[in-house]
This record gives sequence, C-alpha cells and structure tokens, in this order.
Amino acid sequence: MYIFHCSFPINHFPFNNSQMLRSCRLNLLLVATALIVICVVHSSVQAQPGGGRINAEPKPTTKTTPKATTKPAPGSAPKETVRNTTPSGVVDRIDGKWWTTGNGFGDSEVIFTQDGSRVSGVINWADGRSGSVTGTLTGKKLTFNWTDSNGNGGSGWLELSWANFLGGPWHNQRVRDGSWTMNRIEGKWCLGGKRDRMRTVTHNASGKLTIVMEDGTEEEGHMEGPWLYLDSEFGPIKGDMIYKGNRVDFASGQFWTWCGR
Repeated sequence: MYIFHCSFPINHFPFNNSQMLRSCRLNLLLVATALIVICVVHSSVQAQPGGGRINAEPKPTTKTTPKATTKPAPGSAPKETVRNTTPSGVVDRIDGKWWTTGNGFGDSEVIFTQDGSRVSGVINWADGRSGSVTGTLTGKKLTFNWTDSNGNGGSGWLELSWANFLGGPWHNQRVRDGSWTMNRIEGKWCLGGKRDRMRTVTHNASGKLTIVMEDGTEEEGHMEGPWLYLDSEFGPIKGDMIYKGNRVDFASGQFWTWCGR
C-alpha cells in the first residue's frame, strides 16, 4: 500500500494554497494511474505464462460406436474356416521328363515324381546306364542325391529358374565342379509362336525326338547336348535353345516357343 503525504510549508513555494492543492491532486492522479497499470501488467503476466493458457480447453471426446455383429439365423450351420493346405515352400512342380546335360554328368533323361516337397526320379543315360535320384524341393530349389548302376553317385542342388529350366552344381569324391542343366523338352511347342501351329514333342533316353504336328503327322529328330536337330530330306536342321529354355531357334529361320505341357 502506497501513502502519499501532501503537506508543504507555504513559505517554501512561490505559489498560493489553491495552486498547491491542484499540484497535489495531479500528483495523486499520476500515482494512482501508475498503480493501476502495474496491477494490470502483473495480472496479465500471471494469466498467460509463455503465451499460453493456465487452464487448457478440454478436447472433445470421440465416442466409438461398437460394430453390430450379425448373428446366424436360427437353424443355420456355422461358417467353416478355410485353411490353406498348400505345403509351405513348394512354389512349382517339376514332375515329368527332363533332358539333362552337364559337366561330368552326361546326356540323360530324368523322370521326376513329386509328392509335396519330396521328389524322386529315375535316370536313364544315353550310354545305357540307369540310376535314381531323391531330394527335397524347398521353394524353387531341389536338394538331391543320385546314384547310378555302376556304383557312382553324387549330391548337389538344382534351381527352377523358369517353368521348363533347371540348373545347378553337384559333386562327389571324384568330381568337385560338376553341373547339371535340365530342359523340359517334352511338351507342346508352337511354330512361330502361333498356337494354331502347335506340335507335341516327346523323347526317349537316347535323345530321339518324336514330333506330332498340328495335322497329326509325325516327324523325327534327335538331341545332342543342348541342341535339337530336326530330320529332313536335306539333312538335319540344328536348333539352338536359348538360356531360358522357352524358345528354340532353327538354322532354317523358323523357331518354336514353349506352349506348356
């Protein structure tokens, strides 16, 4: 609380009593105005510290309406839960006949039988040997072991890179860098990529080809390593299979494309 004492000896001032009173009132007014300004500023600082509010406005609450559940009609059977029964890791099927060539393995046909992820097969070499192969298919990779009628064997893996192409390494005590390359030759091939010019191709263990044309007539050919040869009256026509195994380009300018099994 501020006290202002307005008492002046008259003989010390060169003005009269009325002038003194007016001056005193003016000083009181100035002091009162200053006190009001100080109070207002003090109150404002308390109400808004740092530019914010003391009491934040409450946020509106959002009500969540529970979803209505549909009850089955009286007497109706409950819905069954459908489960995926596909064996995990099995992406594609490799069962069927494949023609195989490779470093240290030799020309042969392999006939795979697939049961889920378990794979077994029969190997028939072009030189007359026979053998068997067993393995497990995980994803697109077949881990296998094989033996032949001469007591040889090996282990390794094959990877299904395309629908009709398998490849990978194998080894045994004698061979450390063996390899297999398998192509699915048996199936349907389209001349020039046209499905109305489809021919069905089969082969035996020695690589002899039988081609049934779209009109039912038959032609022959044979395989040597990764190449196909079509027999004609002017001599064999060589065909090169590209790395994906889904096209054969012949020296005559014609080509086949893979049309499936």
